[in-house]
Amino acid sequence: MAIHTVCFVLFRVLLLASFVELKAIRQHAVEWDHQERLFSNLTNKGSSYNSRLRPYATRNTAVRVNNSMFIYSMSSIDEIRTDYSMQLLYRQTWNDERLVFTPDSTVQKIVGDNWHVQHIWTPSIHAVNDKELGSFASSGPEGTLLLHIYPDGQVLLSKRVKLRPFCEMQFYRYPMDKQQCTLEIESTTLSNTDLELAWSENNPLELNRKFLLSGFELLNYTLENVVASYPKTGNFSRITVRFNLQREFGHFVLDIYIPTVLFVVTSWLSFWIEIPAAPARVTLSMTTMLTLVTSERAVREKLPKVSYVHALDIWNVVCTAFVFASLVEYALVNYIYHKDKRRRKKANGMKRAESTATFCSMDSDTTSALRMFAKKGESEPGMPNKKAASFASLSDMQSVTQVDMSCAWPLNEIKMTPQDIANSIDRKCRYIFPAGFMVFNVIYWLVLWL
Repeated sequence: MAIHTVCFVLFRVLLLASFVELKAIRQHAVEWDHQERLFSNLTNKGSSYNSRLRPYATRNTAVRVNNSMFIYSMSSIDEIRTDYSMQLLYRQTWNDERLVFTPDSTVQKIVGDNWHVQHIWTPSIHAVNDKELGSFASSGPEGTLLLHIYPDGQVLLSKRVKLRPFCEMQFYRYPMDKQQCTLEIESTTLSNTDLELAWSENNPLELNRKFLLSGFELLNYTLENVVASYPKTGNFSRITVRFNLQREFGHFVLDIYIPTVLFVVTSWLSFWIEIPAAPARVTLSMTTMLTLVTSERAVREKLPKVSYVHALDIWNVVCTAFVFASLVEYALVNYIYHKDKRRRKKANGMKRAESTATFCSMDSDTTSALRMFAKKGESEPGMPNKKAASFASLSDMQSVTQVDMSCAWPLNEIKMTPQDIANSIDRKCRYIFPAGFMVFNVIYWLVLWL
C-alpha cells in the first residue's frame, strides 16, 4: 500500500512539472510571437521606417553612438609582422525614434539576432588599422549578433569580433622595451556631422578576469574620441584605445643574458692556460666566439630588420668584442713570449753578445774586489803591476765607476725577459677584463632601467 502511494505522489509531481514547463514554453512562444509582430509593424513596408536612412536625418542632427567593448583575449603579438590579435565583444547603443513602442505585460523589449539586424539601420564602422577587412560588418556569422530594442527607441547591438590590428613598434630598448598598440574604429560612410562615435560613460572597456597577454604586461590603456580629417572626403568621427604594454623580461635573462655572460667568462679562462699551449687557448677562444655569434644570429632572426641599433645589439657586440679581445691578447703575448727565440735566430754576432753579457753581468762582489785591489796597490792576479797601480788614481776610480754604471742598464733590461713580460700581461688581463665587463654591465643596466 505504501509503495502505491509513493508512486502516485511521484506521478503527480512529474505531471505538475510537465504542466508548468509546457505553460512556460507556451508563454515564451506567445511573447516571441508578439515581439515578431511588433518588430514587423515597426519595420515593414507599410511603416515609415527606412533602414537606409539614419535616425534624426530630417533634423540635421548627428546620431550619437556610444561604444564599449569586453576583451576576451589579446595575444599573438608578432614582432616580425608588427601586429597582434584580439577577440572581443563589441557593443553599440544609439537612439532611433522610429523604433519607439508601447510596452505591455508580454513584451518589455524586443530581442533579435542577425535577421533582425538586417532590417534596421545600424552604424557602418570599420577598424582603421585592422589587417582583416570586414570585421565589423553588420551581417556576421550566425550567433555572433545580439539585438535589443527598448520601448524608448534605444537600440543595443552586441557582436562578437575577431581583429588583427597593425601595431607600430619601436625596438630601441629591446628587450626591455615598452610598446603602444592602438585600436582605431571609425565611421565608414557618414561624416562627423551625421554620425558621432563616442565611448560609453559607464564601463567603456572591460577585460576578462583570466586576461593574459603572452610575452607582455598590460600597464594601462587610454581612450580617446577624435575626428579624422581627409582632404577629399571630409571629417569622420573616430574612437581610439591605446594599450600601453611592457615586454616581460624574465625569459630573456635565462635565454640570452646568462648564456652570453657565461661565454664571455669562459673566454677568460685562457688567461690561466700556459702561453706555449697555443692549441688549447686558440680553440677555447674561437669556440666561444663562434658559439656566441651563432646564438646572436638566432635571436636576431626573431626581430624585424630595422635600420637602427637596439639595446640587445649593443650587448651582443660588446660581448663579442670581449671574446675577440681575449683572442687578440693571446696573439700579442704569444708574439712577445717567442720574441727572444726569433731574435737569436737572426743574430749574427751571438758570441760577441754573450761576452758582453758576461762582462756586464758581474755582480757587486766582483766589482768590490777590483776596488780593493786598486786601493791596496796590488795587482789582480794575472794583471801587470803597472796597470794595477793605475787604479789608485782618482780618474781611474771614476772610470771604473763609469764602467759599473754602463753595465747597470743592460742588467736592468735582462731582469725582465720577454717571457716575463708576456706572463705579466696575462696576469693583469685576469683582472682587467672582468673589471671592464663589470663597468659595462653597470652602465648598460642603468641606462635601460632609467
